[in-house]
Amino acid sequence: MDLSVLVVMNNRSVCEQLADHLGRAGMRVRGATSLVQAEALVDEPVGMLVVDAQMPDGDGLDFGQRLRSYLGCGVIMCMDRDDKALRIALLRGGANACLVAPIDPDELEATLISVYRCLQAPSPNPLPMQVPSPWLLDGRQLVLRAPNGRSVAITSLEHCLLRTLFSGVDRRVGRSVLVARLAEAAPGYTEARLEALVSRLRAKVVRKCGLRLPLVSSYGHGYRFDGYFSLL
Repeated sequence: MDLSVLVVMNNRSVCEQLADHLGRAGMRVRGATSLVQAEALVDEPVGMLVVDAQMPDGDGLDFGQRLRSYLGCGVIMCMDRDDKALRIALLRGGANACLVAPIDPDELEATLISVYRCLQAPSPNPLPMQVPSPWLLDGRQLVLRAPNGRSVAITSLEHCLLRTLFSGVDRRVGRSVLVARLAEAAPGYTEARLEALVSRLRAKVVRKCGLRLPLVSSYGHGYRFDGYFSLL
C-alpha cells in the first residue's frame, strides 16, 4: 500500500519506534516531535496523520483539522490515558480514530490501513490530493500573495500583524501580545486600532485578491490564521 504518514509525537524515542515499524510495513513515513517541526514537513501530500492530542507547542486535534482542511488526510489521535470523555470529544472534533498510549505498533498499522481504506472509498467526484498553494508573505516588498496568484500591497503594520500570527503557536496569538508588538512600531497602539487594522486588511484582501483572508477571531484568546502560508 502506497501510504504516506506523518507521525507527530511528544516522545522522540516513541516517534522513532513507530516510524520505523511503519516504514518496515511499506509506508512512507516522516516523524516530528513538535507541531512547528511537523508544519515544516508538509511539503508533499500526506495521506494520514498520527498525532498526540496534547503537544508541547499546541493542540494536536487543531493541527489535524487544519492539515486535513487542505490535504484531506486522515487523522489518528493518540491519548496518554484511557479517558472516555476525551476520546468522545476527539472523535466528535473530527478524529478518525483514537489510540491510547503506550501505542502498539501493530495496532497503529492496522488502524492506519483501515482508516485510509475508508477514506479512499470511491466518491462521485474524486479529487487528487495536492499540497495547497500557500499565502505568501513578502516582508521585503510588503506584499501578500493569495493562493490564486493575485497580490495585495500591505502596510508595515499589516506585515507585523501577519508575521506575528505566523510565528504563534497554532498560528494563534492573544490580542495583548499583538497590541504590544504593533506598539513597537506605533507607540500608544490600542485594541480598538488592532480590530480596525484586522477589518481593513480583510476587506482589502477580498477586494484585491477575490479571496477571504483566513484570519479569524479566536474566542477568548485573540486571532489565528487558519490557512497554509509561507514566508518569502
